[in-house]
Amino acid sequence: MDMYQCLPCDHHTEWSLPGDAECSKKELEYFMLSDFFAIALLSFAAIGVALVCVIVVIFIRYRKTPVVKASGGAICYVILLCLFCNFVCSVFFVGEPRNIICQVRQVLYGLSFACCVSCILVKSFKILLAFNFNPYVQAVLRKLYHPVAIIIGSTGIQVLICTLWLILNEPHEERVPYERTILLQCNEGSYMAFGVMLGYIALLAVVCFVCAFKIRKLPENYNEAKFITFGMLVYFISWVIFVPIYVTSTGKYVQAIQLVVILISSYGILICQFFPKCYVILFKKEHNTKDAFLKNVYEYSAKTANNIALPNGLPPDSKPTAKEEDSAFCKTKPGFLADETSLQVRANYIQHESYRRILDNTFPRKRVASV
Repeated sequence: MDMYQCLPCDHHTEWSLPGDAECSKKELEYFMLSDFFAIALLSFAAIGVALVCVIVVIFIRYRKTPVVKASGGAICYVILLCLFCNFVCSVFFVGEPRNIICQVRQVLYGLSFACCVSCILVKSFKILLAFNFNPYVQAVLRKLYHPVAIIIGSTGIQVLICTLWLILNEPHEERVPYERTILLQCNEGSYMAFGVMLGYIALLAVVCFVCAFKIRKLPENYNEAKFITFGMLVYFISWVIFVPIYVTSTGKYVQAIQLVVILISSYGILICQFFPKCYVILFKKEHNTKDAFLKNVYEYSAKTANNIALPNGLPPDSKPTAKEEDSAFCKTKPGFLADETSLQVRANYIQHESYRRILDNTFPRKRVASV
């Protein structure tokens, strides 16, 4: 009370009310595990991990059924592994930030989601090539359809982006002092690199959406493209909402916003890609047989056969000359689909005379005859 001047507190770590005789330590504030919002989000992430494990068990158990065979084979398991990593990376968005945590969470999400969307892109190409009867489009798609190269190449570009990000300006822990608290948060380092990482995933998603949207009207037992379209729409909507909220928000719940979007987009892909298949496998077993599958595809081919033009531009009811027909068959090459379901799909299409004339480079005549 008898001092002639006040001693200031360290504004970085201390605070005091006017006239106080001592300084108080500022409390650390971050997105804690004890926060109700954090508990809710981690619960959803745990449920996602459990669902992925259950789906893996179901797919392994029924791996010889038509629905599982038509789902993409090993690519489905890669997608499930990527979704598993997406749900697991949620843990790194909760708790006290550290430099290593800030780096791992963004890199793990960026790589796993890029790989996931790359696998979906391969499935989109496969379906587009299987159900597109334009010979010129098929020729282009055949050159592009290299599943392993697409997945490794697309994911490799994301690896390069993340590596440059970590080398040049890595994410790190940041302490932001407020009047009575210190906010602990992750600084993304280069927000340009962060945007490039998210933008690259969005570019892959756009390509998937375009390919799937063009062939969304497929037979009910082969409606993979429709669900890919829905999954990508969920991704787009969630991230379009995320960007303005993330840019304009401050405080400990900023990282929770990104976590919410990651969970929404991951659940969107999980539900759209796998729930319909699991429903058919478990509750519609009569639709998960070879006969039911082929009948569905046959009905689809019967509806669309009259709407497809021949390679030489003739309408379906026009009969090409023997020379034109032989020329079309001379262009045939071995097909790209080796699994039993895809061969059955093509064999049923060839039952129609118009389909037999327009499949210029899908299957050779011997292969079709043997089917």
